[in-house]
Amino acid sequence: MNKRIWKQAWIIGGSTGLGAAMVQELAHAGTEVVVSARNSERLTNFCNHFVNASALSLDITDQDECNQAVSMLLAKNEALPDLIILNAAIYTPMNARSLDPAECARMMDVNYQGVVNMLSALLSHKSDDKEVTVATVTSPSGWRGLPGGAGYGPTKAAVINLVESLKTEVEKQGLDLRLVNPGFIKTRLTDKNDFKMPQLMEPEYAAKKALKGLASGKFDTSFPNPFIFYLKLLRHLPYRMYFWIARKLVKKNETP
Repeated sequence: MNKRIWKQAWIIGGSTGLGAAMVQELAHAGTEVVVSARNSERLTNFCNHFVNASALSLDITDQDECNQAVSMLLAKNEALPDLIILNAAIYTPMNARSLDPAECARMMDVNYQGVVNMLSALLSHKSDDKEVTVATVTSPSGWRGLPGGAGYGPTKAAVINLVESLKTEVEKQGLDLRLVNPGFIKTRLTDKNDFKMPQLMEPEYAAKKALKGLASGKFDTSFPNPFIFYLKLLRHLPYRMYFWIARKLVKKNETP
């Protein structure tokens, strides 16, 4: 994995996809891993594959459950894990023709409000006795509005802004907030896409890249290049140039 071995980790949204791959990578490196997800049966079956992984069922849209989960871990271990990764998310492709207010609200509830709930729970219990890395998995789609990302992208933009806003405020409480911005990963979520995804990654590869970046101490771990490099360029373009490119993308993806 990397030269840094975390003693304990908590992966929220860890029973499938990128989260599951990170659990596997950490567990094989000797880290004690707590794994959380909403589907308790699938979660338990997954954790049974590892001697050093335990299941903690959790719905991050429920503030009380988030508070209780943090309290349970503190009661058991007397401290938070060294590494906490907030990875739970849902995704529905959406454009102007398929804009669905209810689905937008559902994505915001999980992808953004769920992060708010977890950070609130952590901050209400955190002491300053040790540093805890708290990484939120977001998306380059949150850097700038992209055609086809009308529902999902805004949730990730909100999370990025939230973490940037809180970063320096919570350092004195021992919470080291980070971002992980991966490109396309082959999961049940990206299986919904009907377009070509540049540099599509396997979850195992993405997990290694994410954990290596977190071990390096970087605030923002973004990959893979050159795909990410081009998206970062788009983020800095003036609107006139950016919308010219966006129109090209829309035209390219239009059904003949």
